[in-house]
Amino acid sequence: MTDENGRTPPQAEVVMRRTVWGWFKDMIRALIDWSARRPLTEPAGHQSIPHSSDVRMMVWAITVVDLITGVVVDGMVPPAFRPLHLLWVVGVLVLSLGFCAMTARTPHLINESTLRVRTGPLRELTIPLAKVSTVRHAHGAVTSHGLRRVLDESDAVACSVSSATTLILDLTHAIPVKFRKGGTVMASRIYFSADEPSKAAQLINRAAVRSGERMTGS
Repeated sequence: MTDENGRTPPQAEVVMRRTVWGWFKDMIRALIDWSARRPLTEPAGHQSIPHSSDVRMMVWAITVVDLITGVVVDGMVPPAFRPLHLLWVVGVLVLSLGFCAMTARTPHLINESTLRVRTGPLRELTIPLAKVSTVRHAHGAVTSHGLRRVLDESDAVACSVSSATTLILDLTHAIPVKFRKGGTVMASRIYFSADEPSKAAQLINRAAVRSGERMTGS
């Protein structure tokens, strides 16, 4: 499909689900880097937009409660089953910390032409800045998590770690967003989140304006 100038219009790009083994390797790598406090290395020409700090705080709180409960329960477990219980506690701890590490080490990324809305352990969506009309700060909630449809808006999708969203991105023209199940949505609005939504909105709006100017001048 081409526009009136014979050019192929920018399309959204969806990163599909990883295999279980691929997901596990990514989680362990992120957990090691996060634990070692290794600085994030962004691709050349990209700026990062942190997200999901509120989700990490909640996961941390639940993990602490689980550890305390695990210690108490361990005293009640028969000695023969304590190794299994310990394995369960360690597994939950690794998964919880790994989840936090993956969200912390996969911020959204923006460069001169695209915005990558990322969710760490879930899928991500790449949006062409030339299609962005405006981005604004607005708190909301969209059922479920990851990349998903918005139930009461046929032309909208959401991409966030939790159901909470803090940003609304409106597009100049609808772009196709393909789902693994259920076909394609022609999306003209995208809901996502950032730790500092007002600052993120300003950054994306400025980049979108510059991208539009380059497209017009080309």
